[in-house]
Amino acid sequence: MVRLILFIGLGGAGQRHLRLFRKNLKKVKLIAYRSTNKTPLLNPDFSVNNKSSIEDIYHVQIYHNINDALDLNPDLVVISTPSSMHLKYAQLCVSRGINVFVEKPVSNSSKGLQELKRLAKENNVAIQVGFQRRFHPHLIKINNIIKSGELGKVLNVNFTVASYIPRWHPYENFLDLYACRKDLGGGVLLTEIHEIDLAIWYFGIPKYVACVGGTYSNVGMDVEDTVHLTLDYVEFSVQINLTFWQKHHERFLSIFGEGGYLSWNQDGDVLSAEYFNNPDINGKYFNAESDNDSMFDFQIKSIVADLSSLQFKGNIDESIASMKIVEAAKESMLNRVTVEL
Repeated sequence: MVRLILFIGLGGAGQRHLRLFRKNLKKVKLIAYRSTNKTPLLNPDFSVNNKSSIEDIYHVQIYHNINDALDLNPDLVVISTPSSMHLKYAQLCVSRGINVFVEKPVSNSSKGLQELKRLAKENNVAIQVGFQRRFHPHLIKINNIIKSGELGKVLNVNFTVASYIPRWHPYENFLDLYACRKDLGGGVLLTEIHEIDLAIWYFGIPKYVACVGGTYSNVGMDVEDTVHLTLDYVEFSVQINLTFWQKHHERFLSIFGEGGYLSWNQDGDVLSAEYFNNPDINGKYFNAESDNDSMFDFQIKSIVADLSSLQFKGNIDESIASMKIVEAAKESMLNRVTVEL
């Protein structure tokens, strides 16, 4: 039974998690550790709510000393700090025998992650990294179709994610966002790591990584804002195009196989399936629960159920794999070479 959850960091991502955990666990005690109090109370659409406070809306007690909060021995810690701080807090929690749910990416570097994995195993706790897109109904269906073999031999895969980062958080200067700062673990590769995780989920670990890209904007960022990444599985490749410097927002994927074709577009949230040898089962699938919160909500429901049944296992291995791909991509960009994993 879950009795106490600690939140470390209550920026935009942290407040979303807080809101949805409170929705799912109305009677569980929630506490939080804040070191800066930088982000005000946000509405679900990330606009500022000046009429109340985080404490009053979510019935959460705020601590300003991390050890005081950890001494209460929470069942789960939810880490939503800038990426460069994830490892520090995750190590602190697992060393105390506390389960961890940490926002993606697991860190801003693979350094120290094997030791984190060892600590978690030694203390019999799990680390779940927040790859909420694995909980989207259509992305789950795509995984099931791939694993069923209905597409036949996979030939070509494309992911595209584009957004305009100045529009992300209207309540703050976008250049202060962790995503725009190297020291906080930013850059589009880490910030939009979801598609790399989906490629691992769907196809496993690639053999080679190649990447071109860089800082194409001219606003003072010290991180890459655009990349074109190739994951080479030898018999097919996955192309991943990522940018947060495009004013037309889009997110879509396509998968071509010898036996069929799948495409999904976030706009309208429609999954299309075409089967070349069995056109009678071609179809389009619509998702009635297509708001952005749904994936996060499904993820949290899964975490709560796993914790309650003592089956919380985490996904640290795949999270480390995604980090190694990001590091290989950065090496490839810097040296203009293909990197073998």
